[in-house]
Amino acid sequence: MNRERIAAYAQVMILALAASVIYSAPYLRQLFKTSLLDAFSLTEAQLGNLSSTYALACLICYVPGGWLADRVEARKLVIIALFASAVSYAWYATIPSYEALLVIYAAWGVIGVGILWAAMFKQVSLLGSGEEQGRLFGALEGTRGLFEAILLTVGTFIFGLFATRQLGMINVIILYTVSSAVLGVILMFWKSTPGAGAPAKTEKIRWADLLIIVRQPSIWLLCIILSALYHVFWATIEFPSFAETGGFEITLAAATALGAAKLWMRFPGGIVAGVVGDRVGNPLLMVWLFLLSMLACLYLALMPTTPGWAWTLWVFIFPFALLAYGLRGVFWALLHNCPVPTRVLGTAIGVVSIVGYSPDAYVPQVAAWLHTHYDTKTAYQGFFAYVAAVAGIGMLASWLLYRLTSQQGVPEST
Repeated sequence: MNRERIAAYAQVMILALAASVIYSAPYLRQLFKTSLLDAFSLTEAQLGNLSSTYALACLICYVPGGWLADRVEARKLVIIALFASAVSYAWYATIPSYEALLVIYAAWGVIGVGILWAAMFKQVSLLGSGEEQGRLFGALEGTRGLFEAILLTVGTFIFGLFATRQLGMINVIILYTVSSAVLGVILMFWKSTPGAGAPAKTEKIRWADLLIIVRQPSIWLLCIILSALYHVFWATIEFPSFAETGGFEITLAAATALGAAKLWMRFPGGIVAGVVGDRVGNPLLMVWLFLLSMLACLYLALMPTTPGWAWTLWVFIFPFALLAYGLRGVFWALLHNCPVPTRVLGTAIGVVSIVGYSPDAYVPQVAAWLHTHYDTKTAYQGFFAYVAAVAGIGMLASWLLYRLTSQQGVPEST
């Protein structure tokens, strides 16, 4: 690997580190759901509302964030996002009221998506050719997962040092506050270099280019695929609480450990999927990953929920997490299969994201509704069956993209 490629992957790691700090906080519920409910005196419905508020803010900011990414240097946006996150985390650590939490979660959506999201993916996309997209995005997902797993593992250790859940959560949040601020200071000295294929200067975006985005069938297939894979991701988020409250008689500590073990699968899942995707074709790999994810969710919906089956959760979580993170690692490499001009690449990412990440707005509400109207066992069975059905739709959309790509050939961005 020559010096240019080393520099490119170093940029991927820097972006992954920033993303791991910025995007972890809204999803602390995947390890600390019951502790968050207790520390902030929240109901299940209120926690669902907070997640939906974050998702709604994200949805509003995806397209404006893409527009911003087409005009402002990625380095500047990363630094702004890190310092803004540090301020919001500091407020979060004060255990504010539910109304203030709504503001904080909305701010996280603006920071993470309005400022950082499209800029990060556009920068990675421009760092290599079409033949390297799977490895680049797999490296982004994998290293981001590694950094997030380290943060959450340290956070879990810190949480266990305190006598009450509230004190534990406060100190976990302080960890994220300090990490964001320190990383922001460090990145002020980072000098980014344009990636391979990056335009030398910003080109004026034409309305005709925007029409190119929305008229592409492949773009809408990407929207469906992203929505489906995010349902699978939400199934992994619900998994630790399913283990704790689903009838297996697993302790909070053991359920938290399950969640932490899942996070460690993100690094190998993203890396391996990226390498395999570049060899066999990313759309075809997505077909198989969705098929296996659908079968995994059906298993969770149908498995016996008794203490005698608790050990199977430890066996199941590793391949299930590998599937979910493999889907995430390969997805943005699919953008290369769409004829999108480089000058509107950030906007295209915003368009796909606003549809594809919409599950963030309603999946928590679906889960909360099921838990409100049914007993715990039935609620989880219904949720995992629902995700399995959506994974089937994702498999079909991936197959259609594979056929479309096979007929048209892989386009090059212009």
